[in-house]
Amino acid sequence: MNDQHAQYRHCHLGGAVYLTVEGLLWLFSASLGATGRIPAAMLTLLIGGMLIHPIATACSRLLRLPTPDGSNQLPILNTWLALTIPLGLPLIFMATSSGREDLFFPAFAVLVGAHWLPFTYIYSMKSFLALASSLVLAGTLFAFVFTQSCSTCGFVVGGIHFLFAIIHYSIIRREKEASNSG
Repeated sequence: MNDQHAQYRHCHLGGAVYLTVEGLLWLFSASLGATGRIPAAMLTLLIGGMLIHPIATACSRLLRLPTPDGSNQLPILNTWLALTIPLGLPLIFMATSSGREDLFFPAFAVLVGAHWLPFTYIYSMKSFLALASSLVLAGTLFAFVFTQSCSTCGFVVGGIHFLFAIIHYSIIRREKEASNSG
């Protein structure tokens, strides 16, 4: 496979493993928030977010997914994109300061949505545009319209991640079937 993007896409199942791990993290964090443990929910998403890449990498190894060859430069870009989340954390802290914990999940959803946008290029999949837009929209709606429950946004964002994990896995599966039959 000469196309670096296609190789990367197939090695990572279109990001489905990462999306699944992140979806589980959001659901667990939202569950903590729903039971009134807001500080624990916040710490879970913050600390757990730092562990998404190593956990997803371990899951990929368990699934025996191939790794991109050494000439593929996209893993380097992926590493740099991972840094967008820690660089955006001051925005989360600003949004939640002065006792505004209700904005934690919405603000984080907007940050994570913006983070997924460049993966449209890495994976060469336009569905990442829809993922990024969905997360930004969800965060915005829960910040300004549906403000009743802090954790509901976390559950919605976790569900969006799972939905796109399924979509991306399906896309890769169809691509593999098409290449095997043709």
